[in-house]
Amino acid sequence: SVQLGAHRAGARQPQEHRLPPGLLRRLRRARARLHSRVPMAPAVSSWRGRLAIALDAARGIEYMHVYAVPPIIHRDVKSANILLDDAWTAKIADFGLSSVLDPTAGACDDAGGGGEPLYTGGTVGYMDPEYYRLQHLTDKSDVYSFGVVLLELMSGCRVVQRYAESVTPKNVVQFAVPHILADEVARVLDPRLPAPTPEEAEALAYVGYLAADCVGSVGCDRPSMTE
Repeated sequence: SVQLGAHRAGARQPQEHRLPPGLLRRLRRARARLHSRVPMAPAVSSWRGRLAIALDAARGIEYMHVYAVPPIIHRDVKSANILLDDAWTAKIADFGLSSVLDPTAGACDDAGGGGEPLYTGGTVGYMDPEYYRLQHLTDKSDVYSFGVVLLELMSGCRVVQRYAESVTPKNVVQFAVPHILADEVARVLDPRLPAPTPEEAEALAYVGYLAADCVGSVGCDRPSMTE
């Protein structure tokens, strides 16, 4: 399980407009370097740093789902909405599509249950296919999007790009999950980073299997952010 308990990411800084403009520019530059060919920001240039970003982001999303009153579904979790402050702590940002979580609606409820339907919101590549298909929003839709972010952090790939073995662009889920399920996590890892230490390799394998669970096709089978 993702070991969560604190809520520093997003708990005190729920929206971008509350951040000083200069700091926000620095956050955006650091975020953009995950996919850039220029020297990477320190936070994304090591496996330890990327794992810390993943944990901070998970804590922020868990806070919204479990501890916020009322609970909140972000609806647009993606790498572009995870910002880094001067201490390289990840902050969940941009709550423009967020929705209050209906406590009576479970992830395994029939579609259409749990309140008024919402227009489909999110970003292509990160959006939960089940939510898009059934128009039934639960916290497991954020879990799916977080799984995509985990795969981005592991691979350094953009959410949609052309891979060497593919003619047409692929989602990072289509690229990474088959390798992970075949116990070939090393084939997913960003080649720009040094080879992980044995401890890092173990943690990355765990994160890979967790990401695969997060992007599962059935929402109620995905872990919660607390799990």
